[in-house]
Amino acid sequence: MTLLFRSSLLFAFALFWGGLTFYTGIAVRIAHDVLSDPMEGGLITQRVTAVLQVLGVVSAVLMLGNAVLLWKACRRHSLCLLSCAVILSASLVGLFVVHGQLDDVISVEDAEVMDRDRFVIGHRRYNQLTTVEWISSLLYLPITISAWRIQDQFRKPN
Repeated sequence: MTLLFRSSLLFAFALFWGGLTFYTGIAVRIAHDVLSDPMEGGLITQRVTAVLQVLGVVSAVLMLGNAVLLWKACRRHSLCLLSCAVILSASLVGLFVVHGQLDDVISVEDAEVMDRDRFVIGHRRYNQLTTVEWISSLLYLPITISAWRIQDQFRKPN
């Protein structure tokens, strides 16, 4: 059961964090380079971010579960993992809210941003929350690996 859970967590995490890293580090920059108006990138990336948020929720649930499962073997690690997972979860809630606000100022039918000032402010918030999301996830991975090693040693019979 441990192997199945860990594999599920790593798979979900890889899809989420890898996708987020690729999206923010590469795809967004290419969209800005190709399109004449960087604001038009929001029309394209709007759908990608919705998928990333769903992957983030799945990962956050598994991350919280992992922190709970590790409690007995290594409480300090578990507390750190719980903190990272809660920060990730809070940033995801913020991203869902801001994503809705951005949707309100984007007309998909007309392929235009209707209120550029509100879009810029919302997009800045979105970028800030994404940074928090990315960093909390980045910290989570090495702590998890360390905690798993401790848990595995704890389980071995002497």
